[in-house]
Amino acid sequence: MISREPGFKDLFSHGKQVELCKGEILHRSDETCRSMGLVLSGEIRLSRVLSSGKEISLKNFRVGDLFADLIVFTAEHYPGWLIASEPSRVVEVKRSRVLEFIGGGDALISYLSSVSRKMTHLSRTIEILSLKTVRQKIAFSLLNQEPGSRGIPVNVTRFASDLNCSREAVSRAFTAMESEGLLKRKDGFLFIQDKVMLEGII
Repeated sequence: MISREPGFKDLFSHGKQVELCKGEILHRSDETCRSMGLVLSGEIRLSRVLSSGKEISLKNFRVGDLFADLIVFTAEHYPGWLIASEPSRVVEVKRSRVLEFIGGGDALISYLSSVSRKMTHLSRTIEILSLKTVRQKIAFSLLNQEPGSRGIPVNVTRFASDLNCSREAVSRAFTAMESEGLLKRKDGFLFIQDKVMLEGII
């Protein structure tokens, strides 16, 4: 989240803001990345669109998330399509401004911290995509989250999108895993009931 990175507000203070409607494309995979962006409202997804027309969601960027921060220096194409999942507003800054910004010590540390977390998430996404079943993907995702005192907050629609699965498939898997005593849902929160058995699914 951008709110956790001191100084990033200054970086985007003079950036270009873009308003997007649901389904509107911000960048395509054949475009060269020349800017880094920040989601101000709504949600942006990074997707691969196959020749068959099937869309594979790789990552969802929500309010406060940076995007294109890993490839802004490479002058390479975007790794996928950046599409608004809902009405959204983003702000983008040119590569030259980013280079100027990270010249300071504290700013550089903040930036590298953000990149490190993004790389970790990307690694987890790749692992999730390599898993074959919905149950495996759910188990892996839950085991890699830190539950709070009230459990893990779960929105089935958003959770399904993160796993690149249908909402119906995730809902059915949750119900089955609850009946097996692996999980428990209450008031929008999910509780792991049997961690050992959950780990055995992966």
